[in-house]
Amino acid sequence: MGRFGTFILGFLLGGATVFGSLHYHVVRANDGVHFIPKMSSTFTETLVDIRSFGFEEWNQHRSLAFAIQQAGKTELLQGVALQPVQNAVDGMRDILSGNR
Repeated sequence: MGRFGTFILGFLLGGATVFGSLHYHVVRANDGVHFIPKMSSTFTETLVDIRSFGFEEWNQHRSLAFAIQQAGKTELLQGVALQPVQNAVDGMRDILSGNR
């Protein structure tokens, strides 16, 4: 592969990486790695290790908790007091839907 081919390959890989980081959370949990669709296209919370998350960490990452709930992977939220997390997710849903 010549220089131009290497450039094109790098360009495509870089574009795919940017696209993936804008549209997916890469979540490392006790049972492996999960790709969770983001609610908004930002570079925040692209790679998150939730293995030791407690209530305070989930409270700081409300949009991630909401995205996990929307993706139907609520088993990732287990191990925490779920009611406070659910309240935080409901609050984020209100904010994102404009009800607040």
